[in-house]
Amino acid sequence: MRGRGRPRDEQARRRIAAAACALFVRDGYVATTIAGIATQANVSVQTIYSAHASKVGVLKAAHDFAIGSGDVRPLLDREWAQSIEEMPTVEEAWRTAVDHIAEATEKVASIYFVIQSAAADPDVALLLDELHEQRHRFSQVLVDRLLTLPGVRPEAKRQRIAELLYACASIASYGPLVVECGWTLEEWRNWLFELGSREFIAG
Repeated sequence: MRGRGRPRDEQARRRIAAAACALFVRDGYVATTIAGIATQANVSVQTIYSAHASKVGVLKAAHDFAIGSGDVRPLLDREWAQSIEEMPTVEEAWRTAVDHIAEATEKVASIYFVIQSAAADPDVALLLDELHEQRHRFSQVLVDRLLTLPGVRPEAKRQRIAELLYACASIASYGPLVVECGWTLEEWRNWLFELGSREFIAG
C-alpha cells in the first residue's frame, strides 16, 4: 500500500520535477520553496517530501528531468549510448555521442548553473560532487565503448581521452564558450567533435 502523500504515479513525479526545474531556474535555489513547487505541480507538500525527502532531493530530480527532457534514465542507459558498440566505425559513434551530449548539455545548463551558484549550502555541494562523479563515470564508460570500434588511432590513450571528455564534453566548457563567449551550439558541437577526433580517430 502506498504511504500517504507519496506520488501515485510517474506523472506526479514528472510534474514535481518540471515545476521545480522551472522555479529553481527562475527564482534561484534559496528563494524557491517546496510550497511553491507543490502549488505549481498541483500536489501536496507532503507528496514532494515523500518522493524526494529534501529540497536538495527535489533539486537533483529537477536536474535529471532537465537533462533528459523528462526521461530520467542516466545518459549511459539511453538507446544511443547502448548502441555505440554496434556502430560500424568509431567516427560514426563519436559523432552520435557528440550530438546527444550537446543536446543534453544545452538542456541541463540552466539548472546546473543554479546548482553551482547554491553550492555554499553543504547539501548542494554534495550534490555537485555527485554530479562530478557521474560525469567521470560517463566519460570513462563512453571511452571504453568507443575504443572497441574500428578506426581508433593505435596510440590512443584511454585515461587521457576520458579526462579530456570529462573536462570538455560538459558544462565545464559549454558555460565559458557558449554562455559567456557567445559560441553557437553548433560551433561548440563541432569543436568537441574535432577535439575528440584528433585524440582517438585514425586519420
